[in-house]
Amino acid sequence: MLVSHFPEIFELLLKERGISGEDKEIFLNPDYSRLHDPLLLPDMAKARDRVIEAVKNNEHIVVFSDYDADGIPGAVVFSDFFKRIKYENISFYIPHRHDEGYGLNLEAIEECAARGSKVIISVDCGITDFKEVALANERGIDVIITDHHESKDELPPAFAIVNPKRKDSVYPFQGLCGSGVVFKLVQAIFAKESFGVKPGMEKWSLDMVGIATLSDMVPLVDENRILARFGLDVLRKSPRPGLLALFNNLNINQKFLTEDDVAFMITPRINAASRMGVPLDAFKLLSTTDEVEAGRLANHLEKINQERKGVVAAMVKEAKAHLGKREKLGEVIVVGNPDWKPSLLGLICNSLVEEYERPVFAWGRDGDNTLKGSCRSYDGYDLVALMEGAKESFIEFGGHKGAGGFSVTLEQISTLEEKLSEALTSLVGDGSGSEEQNNLIISLSDVGESLWQTVSQFAPFGVGNEKPVFKLKGNIKSVKQFGKEQNHLEVILTDGKKDIKAISFFSSPESYKLKADSSSCNLQAHLEKSYFRNRPEVRLRIVDITI
Repeated sequence: MLVSHFPEIFELLLKERGISGEDKEIFLNPDYSRLHDPLLLPDMAKARDRVIEAVKNNEHIVVFSDYDADGIPGAVVFSDFFKRIKYENISFYIPHRHDEGYGLNLEAIEECAARGSKVIISVDCGITDFKEVALANERGIDVIITDHHESKDELPPAFAIVNPKRKDSVYPFQGLCGSGVVFKLVQAIFAKESFGVKPGMEKWSLDMVGIATLSDMVPLVDENRILARFGLDVLRKSPRPGLLALFNNLNINQKFLTEDDVAFMITPRINAASRMGVPLDAFKLLSTTDEVEAGRLANHLEKINQERKGVVAAMVKEAKAHLGKREKLGEVIVVGNPDWKPSLLGLICNSLVEEYERPVFAWGRDGDNTLKGSCRSYDGYDLVALMEGAKESFIEFGGHKGAGGFSVTLEQISTLEEKLSEALTSLVGDGSGSEEQNNLIISLSDVGESLWQTVSQFAPFGVGNEKPVFKLKGNIKSVKQFGKEQNHLEVILTDGKKDIKAISFFSSPESYKLKADSSSCNLQAHLEKSYFRNRPEVRLRIVDITI
């Protein structure tokens, strides 16, 4: 480890993360063998045995997955598994985001029954679907729920419920994403019954688990750090035609793919399928073995993702205009329009959280005229606890600490912001939304390969393991726009001896009130290594510049 060049920074990064003693080696060198025993998850043995029984009896299995960048990769993990064991009596059901909404629904259960299903395995959903599971039971279908969302005291009457967040769970880590839970089930099955598959082959599905873990706002600590690290390793070698087509379209160098490539390039294309079209398209892209189909689907997702950007930009503009007319904003922002698609509301929330620095709830109307919304947290406030504090205002709600969904009546909307803001006063944020905690002072001359080698040992970065934010000073040597649409910002900083590039995507000089007049500036930035056009370059990613 090249830590000796910047030992003080290295130790500060460890201290910020609360890492000391033997935990240092565990954190810096994630070890696949340290993954927890799948059988510690509640109902895992029952779920494992029922799948094995279904395969041996040639029963029809339906995998019912959520439509996002956690649920769809999870469905692909199952697809990989059944392909490896050469089991074909299997089908997949991914609900239409706008018409069917999140989770199991009664019509979908009837469709599964019509397919002759004897087993339904949910992915990233199901933990609150009581009526739907009861109907499946009536139809003679065993439901295996795999989920990671917060559970209530009472559980649906499913055959098995595998969820680390169950109240009775003794699993050592609660932070798995939905695809992570699926992977644990596949691990458990192979540990008992190999079906003639070579040991360890399931590891090739870690590319999907890596995408989901990096996409779903789960903490990148403990088991998730291992899954994300090895997931990225597999992604850099993955032979999937769909991924290769995406990499080609996006000019991603597969060999040097990073967590940022996943979060900002791959994830939006997967989510675009459900937000703007048919979610099954994303599943097909990631599971296909046909290069022609992969190319067609990658192009399709790129097209609808571009359409999505335009629609979201217009909705964000409308939301900001509406908020700008208010005399006062609540501690929690609630904003919406019946014409807004619920499928796009999470993206609006992300933009508004960044702009207004507080939790945001955005609502729209779905296909059956129900008012539904998405919410995103700020500064570490637990959204589930927040919604629980104003539960009388919702028809239903759920999600994670950092992101969630809800449905409300038109009457409840009028007082929702007030009640959520009141509920917020009894909560304490954990400060994870604050960048100040990660600030480290360096000089321009420190920026280079040695510092990068020190910092990169802490990757992959994400929720619970945020990128370090460095503070430094320099003189502005040049300022310019770059990119096909000239919509990105490049600033060259100098100390008189060394020039360093700092960039900010979708920004302009006006964003930071910059002028190319060699004025001194204070910079807050992340350190990153670019491999654009196969030219390695250590550079800065701008967080903020002040003159």
